[in-house]
Amino acid sequence: MKKPKLSKKLLFFIPIIAGVIVIANMVINKQGPTRPERAEQRRAVSVVTAMPMTIVPKVTGYGYVQPTDTWEALPEVSGKIVEIHPELNKGTFVTKGELLVRIDPQSYGLAESRSVASIMNLEAQLKELEQQRINTEKLLEIERQKLQLTKQELERKRTLFADGFISASELDQEEKNLLIQQTSVDNLLNNLQLIPSQKNALLARKESDVSSLSERRLDIEKTVIRAPFDCRISEVNIELNQFTPAGAILLKAVNVSEVEIPVQLSPTSFSNLLSPEVGEKSPLEAAKSGMDAIREMIGISATVRVPLFSREAEWPARFMRTSDSVDITTGAITIFVSVQQPYEKIIPSRRPPLVPNLYAEVELQGSSRSDRYVVPFQAIHDGFINTVNGEGRLQRQKVEVEMVMGDLAIISQGLSDTVTVITTDLVPVIEGMLVKPMVDSELNDKIQALNIAADRS
Repeated sequence: MKKPKLSKKLLFFIPIIAGVIVIANMVINKQGPTRPERAEQRRAVSVVTAMPMTIVPKVTGYGYVQPTDTWEALPEVSGKIVEIHPELNKGTFVTKGELLVRIDPQSYGLAESRSVASIMNLEAQLKELEQQRINTEKLLEIERQKLQLTKQELERKRTLFADGFISASELDQEEKNLLIQQTSVDNLLNNLQLIPSQKNALLARKESDVSSLSERRLDIEKTVIRAPFDCRISEVNIELNQFTPAGAILLKAVNVSEVEIPVQLSPTSFSNLLSPEVGEKSPLEAAKSGMDAIREMIGISATVRVPLFSREAEWPARFMRTSDSVDITTGAITIFVSVQQPYEKIIPSRRPPLVPNLYAEVELQGSSRSDRYVVPFQAIHDGFINTVNGEGRLQRQKVEVEMVMGDLAIISQGLSDTVTVITTDLVPVIEGMLVKPMVDSELNDKIQALNIAADRS
């Protein structure tokens, strides 16, 4: 009975001893924890490639089409309207020189006849005066000869009187004859001296009548109103057989060979279009050679588009001038561009004519500039851009922004060769951090397109 009790005790302690041995073995063979090495992580960023290129500064503005020339038919004479253009209605096209309105010329024709008659009368008087001068000169020559004979006769009678052959009364009578003859000569001389002044008076009256005749004939010409250029009627205020006073607005028309579009730009946008060399020249000096010299100096070209239609609806335009002052309300400068032949090459629903008051988009292009870098404006941070160096790490570079075109910035200084520019807005930005560049193809193509556009220009 004692042996079974001992075996039960052994069965109880054997598992305990085995467990202790296992635990002791684990403690003895225990190894310290291993620390895995942590590798430097790359930050994924979007990038674009920036390289020196030639760019053409561009600014887009909007404005309403306006006619360059608006003509108002204001008659300079009054009268009844006896003829009008058969298609004289709003919207009608008329060519240069076409008759639009005729005013009754009858009263001005009668005045012309009176002036002609007066001139003919004066010409007759001038001829009569000239004949009178000729006759007077001939008569004067005769009277001078008679005066000479009278003087000789007086000398002969004085000799006879001294010798006692004639009486004193005969001598006195001869002296009277001399005085009478002398008076006759003097009268003829006076008449000749008056003829030039009489002629001048007649000539002055004739000149006045000739001027009056020219005025009457000019009045007759003014009774006919013709189109001064190829135009389109925009307003009609007359009817046939209606009396019109001088100075009344009969109709209005606009020039169809050219239109202009005013566009407002900020002074900064306008200055971005100008070449840096422009500041070295004086507009006043260029103005001495005319406005074309100023336009050449500024060097701006333009393209006009109609936003409501396809991109085919565009016209080459010409920079004409700027406003004389800055808009006091908006602080903007108004730029005027013109388009020649706005009614040509019309394509229904795709290329409309540039009619007045049509809303248009105007793209202004400045002079090309070489060795410029184009980056997204969002990539610039307080005058610095983040780039990727050859080791794939972030590097900050200070740059000078020359201008901003939409969402792109033009850099003139601070970069060289080809640069990979980070466009992702990193927070925080750590100089030398490892990055994983991913090219933004769409944005990259947009930037390269500027260089292609410059080559085409």
